[in-house]
Amino acid sequence: MKNRNMNQVRLGAILSYLNMAIGSLIPMFYTPIMLQLMGQSEFGLYRLSSSVTSYLSLISFGIGSAVVRYFTKYRAEGDKDGEQNIFGLFNIVFAIISFLALLVGVIISLNLGIFYSDSLDSDNQLQRMQILTILLSVNTAVGFLASPYNAVVTSHERFLFVQCVNIITTVVTPIANLVVLFMGYKSIGLVCSSLLLTILVQICYIIYVRKNLHLKPKYNNMPKKLIKEILLFSFWVFLANVVNQLYNSTDTLIIGSVPALATVGVAIYNIGATFSSMMTNISLGMLNVLTPKVNMLVFKNASNTELTDLMIRVGRLQCYIVTLVCSGFIAFGMPFIYIWAGKGYEDAYWVALVTMIPGCVPLIQNIAMNVIVAQNKHKFRSLVYLAIAIVNVVGTILCVEPFGIVGAAVVSGISFVIGQFFVMNWYYWKKIKLDIPRFWKSVLPLFIGPFIMCIITLLISKFIDFYNVKVLFIGILAYAVIYVLYNWIVIMNQYEKDIFVVPVKKILNKFRKKV
Repeated sequence: MKNRNMNQVRLGAILSYLNMAIGSLIPMFYTPIMLQLMGQSEFGLYRLSSSVTSYLSLISFGIGSAVVRYFTKYRAEGDKDGEQNIFGLFNIVFAIISFLALLVGVIISLNLGIFYSDSLDSDNQLQRMQILTILLSVNTAVGFLASPYNAVVTSHERFLFVQCVNIITTVVTPIANLVVLFMGYKSIGLVCSSLLLTILVQICYIIYVRKNLHLKPKYNNMPKKLIKEILLFSFWVFLANVVNQLYNSTDTLIIGSVPALATVGVAIYNIGATFSSMMTNISLGMLNVLTPKVNMLVFKNASNTELTDLMIRVGRLQCYIVTLVCSGFIAFGMPFIYIWAGKGYEDAYWVALVTMIPGCVPLIQNIAMNVIVAQNKHKFRSLVYLAIAIVNVVGTILCVEPFGIVGAAVVSGISFVIGQFFVMNWYYWKKIKLDIPRFWKSVLPLFIGPFIMCIITLLISKFIDFYNVKVLFIGILAYAVIYVLYNWIVIMNQYEKDIFVVPVKKILNKFRKKV
């Protein structure tokens, strides 16, 4: 059983990064076509609608984080009846949440004119945004309904299934979207396509839980006494989710309400934010696979030394990827955006830059966040982030008109540095007792090589025309190869090398036996 779970984790991690690679490559080809078919204004309208409805995720009140935690708890105790009973409880809770999301989405849709009647005054943009908001609300509601089933699969560490579904979704989504766009349906067709795929994916999860895990919710003996405990645990997660929304979506909402910027400003800002999101998603790939393991370690009273060791191992692996993406973007981002998105998106480079660089630190420390959630010690983090997020919102409102979308991004970046780096590292070290100095002693050397490579590339760009597609492609490829070779020869330890070497040796040995 243990070996099977380890294989699931390893395969899940590999497939997760395969999915991340596919998900990073597809937009390189998909986004320019989408922008051409939709137009800058229509794309901005679509992104603005998505930002508005993203706030509906807050209606879950953070209970989503509790689901995996409690399923894992009952699994660790070997209590299948308890797992089925709490399964029934969460099903009812999320059915209520789903209904509330739909209701609030309709209310928001009917009142959009209060905020956007001045900036959305052409080509029936306001009416189309109302339709988009309702459809996206339905999408969110469907996702909520199946949340307990998703959590069951994750808590049972069936990452092979999860990542296969994710990869199929990653590939099918842009294909379906392009078919819809070529048929002329634009943003509304795009959302309808996403809704259909969401429904199909959730049906797959429900069938898998029933047929493969043989787990069915029980409603006659639900642990109602746990509701108070779950709500108390979830409240601080909910507060953290509010903060994340303020970080991730508020800039877009404020930009969209400024007549001088409106949907065009939203489109440019979101192109820049795409690269920051891409880096975040790549980092979260391994984190999602390791969440149950972190919960298990905490429930089994693992020492702070063991938790720090895990944080260092995972943090270094995440750092290799994060620094490659971030330093590579600094070096090649400006010509890449020009070729990829076209003229008129130059400011997207600076938006990406001031959000990606501050985001590097929390992305390589994500395991620490999992630890404090598993220990139910995430209250402080939520309060700190709330304070910083409020500063971010106020600063964005003050800066967006005089300094434009780049000013809004700079405020977000500064807020990120204060909250995510300085305050949270102090908390992890002094209060949670993770060995943060040892963590940084192990991780900081990984930044030196990318920094030097980035500076050299920027200097070389004065003499080489990276605005030529072929030259840019060769430059990026050479950068990646040098980065990998440098880290393999100079930085990587044996454990990190074995992650790649051991599977390759196994494949070669199997091949030799067959020959």
